[in-house]
Amino acid sequence: MDKTRCPLCGARLTAAALLDAADSLDDAAPGVVAGRCPHCQGRLELRPAGGRVEVGYLARGAGTTRFDVVLCLSLEGLEASPASDGALEVRAGSRTWRFMPGD
Repeated sequence: MDKTRCPLCGARLTAAALLDAADSLDDAAPGVVAGRCPHCQGRLELRPAGGRVEVGYLARGAGTTRFDVVLCLSLEGLEASPASDGALEVRAGSRTWRFMPGD
C-alpha cells in the first residue's frame, strides 16, 4: 500500500499541500488541525509534528482523547508550536502556517 496517498480518494499527497489545504485548529491539546484533501476536498484531521504531518482521526471516549495515525508524510524541518493567542504555528524552512481555533 502506498503511504503517500489520500485515504479518501487515493490521490498522491505531500505534507505541504495538506497544510496549505488546512483551515483551522481542531483540538489544541493534541495539536490536531482540520483540513481537506487538496484533490477530493474530503475532510481530514492532521497533526503536524517534528518533521512530519500525520493524517488520522481523533478518537474520543471515556474522558480521553487520542489521535490514531493512518498516514505519515515527511517534511524536513517541520516544527509545530502553540502560540500565546491559542493558535498553532507550523514552520518548515521558509514556510509558515498558522491555525486558529474554529477558523
